[in-house]
Amino acid sequence: MVSLQVNRKEEAQKMDKDRIETILQHILEVIESDRQGPDDFDSITLALQKAITFQMALACPHCRKQIVRRLRAHIPAMLNAASQLARSAQEEFGKHHTKH
Repeated sequence: MVSLQVNRKEEAQKMDKDRIETILQHILEVIESDRQGPDDFDSITLALQKAITFQMALACPHCRKQIVRRLRAHIPAMLNAASQLARSAQEEFGKHHTKH
């Protein structure tokens, strides 16, 4: 019985990873096809914020707070991953940044 539960959990995690990868690829296709210059980063970021806000609107207040906590907790990992991906991303797509 325990083995069956572990297998189901592993299958669910794999399905989640597959679904996440599929969603990511859709988002990246839009971003890559919408290369309008460095200032477009703001448009992409705003669109992602609106998508997250919409998902949060579907949740109860408690779950909204959990979503925000998870986002905050993931920021250091996001910065680290961005640093690791920077060179290859910039080689492929060029260096883009907002005005500062």
